[in-house]
Amino acid sequence: MAEYRPYRIANRATSASLAQIKLISLSSFAAAALLINWWVTQRAARMLGHAPALGAALPGGIYAPWGWIVWWTRWHGVMQLQPVWALCAREASLPLLVAAAIAAGAINLARWWLNDSTPDLHGSARWIKTRDVRATGFLAPPSYLPHWLRRRLVRAGKLKPLSPRDGIYLGAWRVHGRLHYLRDCGPGHVLIEAPTRAGKGVNTMVPTLLTWRHSALVHDFKEELWEVTAGARKRMGHLCFRFNLTNPDDPGVKYNPLEEVRLRTPYETADVQNIVQMLVDPDGRGFGNDNYWVAAGMALLTGAILHILYVEPAKTLRGLIGLLSDPSSPIDETINRMMTAEHDPTRAMGWRTSRGEPTPTHPIVAESMREVLNKADKERSGVVGEVVRRLPLYRDPLIAAATEYSEFRIDDLVNHQRPASLYLNVPHEHRNRLRPLMRLMINQIVGRLTAKLAYKDGRPVSPHRRPMLLMLDEFALLQHFEPFAEAMSHMAGFGVRVCLAVQSLNQIYKFYGPNESITDNCDSVIRFTPNSLDSAEEISRLVGQTSVRHAHRT
Repeated sequence: MAEYRPYRIANRATSASLAQIKLISLSSFAAAALLINWWVTQRAARMLGHAPALGAALPGGIYAPWGWIVWWTRWHGVMQLQPVWALCAREASLPLLVAAAIAAGAINLARWWLNDSTPDLHGSARWIKTRDVRATGFLAPPSYLPHWLRRRLVRAGKLKPLSPRDGIYLGAWRVHGRLHYLRDCGPGHVLIEAPTRAGKGVNTMVPTLLTWRHSALVHDFKEELWEVTAGARKRMGHLCFRFNLTNPDDPGVKYNPLEEVRLRTPYETADVQNIVQMLVDPDGRGFGNDNYWVAAGMALLTGAILHILYVEPAKTLRGLIGLLSDPSSPIDETINRMMTAEHDPTRAMGWRTSRGEPTPTHPIVAESMREVLNKADKERSGVVGEVVRRLPLYRDPLIAAATEYSEFRIDDLVNHQRPASLYLNVPHEHRNRLRPLMRLMINQIVGRLTAKLAYKDGRPVSPHRRPMLLMLDEFALLQHFEPFAEAMSHMAGFGVRVCLAVQSLNQIYKFYGPNESITDNCDSVIRFTPNSLDSAEEISRLVGQTSVRHAHRT
């Protein structure tokens, strides 16, 4: 007859089980020592006739367990009492030695049994324990004082208040029957993978925004985060902005991306080119077969944006498409006008042509327009058509009104006297249409916040007044966002943290490929119950393997 024993994990919970056995063994030894000494004390008291000199006893003639030791220290020099002390020492030491041997034997036996000979050939993965969680820093340091007592001591100035913990909520952990929240308070990024309606909002996003004391940029796909957390953040003293493009009754704040161009500085060309990069590739799909036309269109857009910023009254993206599609002026006349415009009539900028001659016309504008005019009529028409084809969003009156001017600056998000929270609301029915503007705004904000690192005492420090949290719900809606993915590797040095939420890692693989770097740059990953086999298998691989022994006896 064969006997099958249940599976058991090799070295299962070795350290935790051994610690528990040690605690039980030592506690048992302490209890045995207490009982042995109490019995010896009572025996000595009877031999001494319960003399008054022994001290007060409890009702029933019961003395403290350590009584005989106290008496021995007082009267160990009295010759008449030597037989009593010898008897006490003998009756106490022998049972104590036996109890100690039993406790030590139990510990050694447990150590031998738990640390068996089963090798971890197939792996040694195990589930995390409380002490491991504490080592990660996700749990707050344990408080050994009751909350009410700590509050009173802090108010009395006898105790320093606990330093506040600003972090991203990961979940909860139960310690001794009490629930403790897990928060990643480090500088790293966090990725949430959860199917729709799985609870990633209530688990991580909402509690994080309700407790995060610093600035935040929130990609609020469902407008839920604004409704749930904006009021609380206002009560925390935050400036809360809502960029709501499609609701004329509640448009929120306005933001003009062109106002972030640092005009009349050495950075103006780079700022404009970053905007152009987002305009010509609104979905992050690359240029494909249109690479030539897009490259030519980028030159036209760069020059046109600089031109309207210097001389045109409508310094907006709506003004840009209006300039290139002006029904009252042929495109060749518009290009000629930009090429010869006086952008600096006083010549204070000190611009010079390629021949070194002073000029009031911006050299970038003049060269870009000349590049377009040098093309054949049909080719030039194709370039202009390619540019205009990528700007239809800004003809929408609601979008034009929302981007007419800026009611805040990017610098206000991290350097204002009060923390600022900017919510980007994207209604579901407009998610594809508004994607180019969302990508442009986020790219501008990230680029400006990570422009230049500061140094103090030879060490890099954040140049900003306060940290910034980027809470990006439904990150996959932004599609392939390569500038953002590259910036994630160095955002932390600028005090910028990212919390991304996707429904499945397949969304990231779809837009970034199998060799993506987004998950590599996330220190913490929260994964809910997956709906796809691929995600389940990947979680299984990440959890790891452990060795299992199966005893079979015949």
